[in-house]
Amino acid sequence: MRSEELPAIMGAVREPMHGFVREARVRLALLVNHSGQVLAQHGFASSYEVVNVASLAAAAHASSRVLAEISGAGRWTHLYHAGRERQLFLAPVKTPVEELIVVTIFDGGSTLGLVQFFFDRLAADLAALPIFGADLGSTDQASFERDLEAGIQRVFESDTD
Repeated sequence: MRSEELPAIMGAVREPMHGFVREARVRLALLVNHSGQVLAQHGFASSYEVVNVASLAAAAHASSRVLAEISGAGRWTHLYHAGRERQLFLAPVKTPVEELIVVTIFDGGSTLGLVQFFFDRLAADLAALPIFGADLGSTDQASFERDLEAGIQRVFESDTD
């Protein structure tokens, strides 16, 4: 995905993500691509949090995919972690162009079953968006490294503020 395509993609995914957040009753939600570029977000207090969660979600997704392959599982459908008060659900969304990652954090106002149910609907809605029917290209290694360095620089700049 090229940077000039981001505004159109962000506009297209906004409504399905808002519906998901509302129906699944999640507190925080992100939609990112495999390199951690944020396509949609809800509930974060600062851009610092968004950048960190997006980067970590992309890394967790990539590492879990490799762990599934190494362990012979082939592929896992999602990651789930439960804490005392909050829970994390991270899952891929396959589109005709690329795989995206949804990461959500929810509390007692929702359940894993509810999040999974509405995630399945969200995945279908996102995959069917016309914007993903066109060949938008993918992030090449040079673009990935440039985007990663820019994201890291933004994180360090916000630490000094």
